Amino acid sequence: MLLRVSGVAKSYGADVILDDASFFLGPREKVALVGRNGTGKTTLLKILTGQETADQGTITASPGMRIAYLRQNEAVTPGSTVRAEAERGLGERLHLRDRYEEIAASLERGTAEEGALEEFHELGERLADLEAFGTENDLRSVLDRLGFTPEDDDKSTDTLSGGQRTRLALARMLLEEPDLLILDEPTNHLDLSATEWLEAWVARYPGAVLLVSHDRTFLERTAERYLEIRDRRVFAYDGPYAQYRRLRQEDLDRQAQTAARQAAEIAQLDEFVRRFINSQRTAEARGRRKKMERLMAEQVQAPTQEAGLHFDFSKVARSGDQVYVCEKLQVGYDGQPLAPALDWTVRYGERWGIIGENGAGKSTLLKTMVGALDPVTGAVRTGSGVSLGYFTQDAVQFDGEDTPLDYMVWECGLDVGPARDVLAKFLFTGDDVFKPISALSGGERNKLQLAALTIAQPNCLALDEPTNHLDMDSREALANVLKQFPGTLLLVSHDRWLLGQLADSVLDVRRSGTRQFSGSFADYMSRRDDLPTPAPRTPKPPPPKPRLPRLAPANSARRSAGRRKRCKRRNAPWSTGKAWSPRSTATSRTPTRTKWRRSASATKRPKTPLPAPWTTGRSRPCDWPNSKRCAPKPRGRPVPTAGPQTIGSNTPPATAR
Repeated sequence: MLLRVSGVAKSYGADVILDDASFFLGPREKVALVGRNGTGKTTLLKILTGQETADQGTITASPGMRIAYLRQNEAVTPGSTVRAEAERGLGERLHLRDRYEEIAASLERGTAEEGALEEFHELGERLADLEAFGTENDLRSVLDRLGFTPEDDDKSTDTLSGGQRTRLALARMLLEEPDLLILDEPTNHLDLSATEWLEAWVARYPGAVLLVSHDRTFLERTAERYLEIRDRRVFAYDGPYAQYRRLRQEDLDRQAQTAARQAAEIAQLDEFVRRFINSQRTAEARGRRKKMERLMAEQVQAPTQEAGLHFDFSKVARSGDQVYVCEKLQVGYDGQPLAPALDWTVRYGERWGIIGENGAGKSTLLKTMVGALDPVTGAVRTGSGVSLGYFTQDAVQFDGEDTPLDYMVWECGLDVGPARDVLAKFLFTGDDVFKPISALSGGERNKLQLAALTIAQPNCLALDEPTNHLDMDSREALANVLKQFPGTLLLVSHDRWLLGQLADSVLDVRRSGTRQFSGSFADYMSRRDDLPTPAPRTPKPPPPKPRLPRLAPANSARRSAGRRKRCKRRNAPWSTGKAWSPRSTATSRTPTRTKWRRSASATKRPKTPLPAPWTTGRSRPCDWPNSKRCAPKPRGRPVPTAGPQTIGSNTPPATAR
């Protein structure tokens, strides 16, 4: 027996948290501690680790047992580095290994002290028992799997985010390898690959593990036994998760039947006592009263009817077929893209599960699509008739004095009565509606966001980790409602059970490229290793600019080009080219607009119209780019003029060269 808890009770004033809680833990057992939020799971863990003292009861541990406890927001050493913080978990093994290497070096140099050889062999046996010869490999493997690269080894812990600090604390405790490892929500800041690695690690861990988690798939793959806190007591169930749920329901049904039978018997005895206590059957009535008192002292209480979430999206209006169209979209911050460009079309009624490694840009993609961020490159087009409901991973923030009732009245536009009705569906009852939002737990803030979404009745839901801080019953209620949602769903989540219940398509966001898969989440997970990763998109070079036609450099061609330019004036004299002359006769490869001036030797225009310039006087037609506008259409039949024509003629040449 590794640990035994007997009759533990704990109260905070008049609020009783635990009453006669008893259970045990065996060596190498993998046990899950479950229960609704607020039932006392964290309180029990603090009692087990000595952070709080029980009001009554005993806790018996095996001699020399080592316990490591990972809290939800575990702290790390300020001013340390990633590698130094992880090495703290090696503890004795690292010290013994350093001493072993020091003695080995002295023996090799021949400077070892007396008794060094004997100490060297003892240390070798001790290190072999602790399996400490591979500590460097273990350290690197754990850090890599939890998202820390070798380049992060010298990074200060002061610069890490909250999620990174929790993962670093988890790495340190995994390397400690205590006799009992207590993990409180260890998957909160892990992506899918890290969660799967942790599952395998827990399964082969040589010590005992006590898990607190709302990740149903994680518990199904790791826990062998379940301890549930219910009605201030601890109930133990052997077997996997499905068996635990079945046995639990059988217990609740049996408890309800026993309580109903006892209540009926007590009511019957009470009726008999009241009728005959002052009659000839007084002695019999007194006997019945004693029996009733014994039953009342041993009466089984009916199981508490735990309220669940109740909400729906029954008034959703349909949008257009295309909800979102992403065209060569890159998302990121400060102009730095997180992933290659994405072309993606979301249609009405589709249910996309968005997954991927941490830092690849899942939440950033969702923020960009809903308009909270500008794209780095590309564009997002929103379809017609789309009404959006956006659930952000960062819970709603308000002033310290704002309450849930204030939020529903001022932000959602409800009257006080309807607002309280909506809040009651999300378990805000009594004085809970007057609590400051700053004092709400993470799960309560998430429920407040969901309440606002039901009022808006959007036809497109963009949900970023909606199950964070929700217990299993609340997650099941949320999944059941979203199954009936008729609109479009974009779901960013690490909850594999929820993704399996809702997603009919998968978008896997990776730094190397994004995969789009049409099919269920389970199908994608079974086939993901066989699917090719798309190559990063490289932008195409811009098309070359069109080159303008090159004019002939010969003098005759240059003169012809000048005459063709002059043709742009409708009535320009074409015969001699002397009546009007340009300011510059220089030619250029790039045509420019010519400015005209009156020539000093210009004569008056003849009253008889000149022939239209059909050709340039040669068989070669005009090759000016605007040749269609070059020659104006003749007005009527041309009239021949006396004298020879030097350039143009009414009659085209007989032959063309």
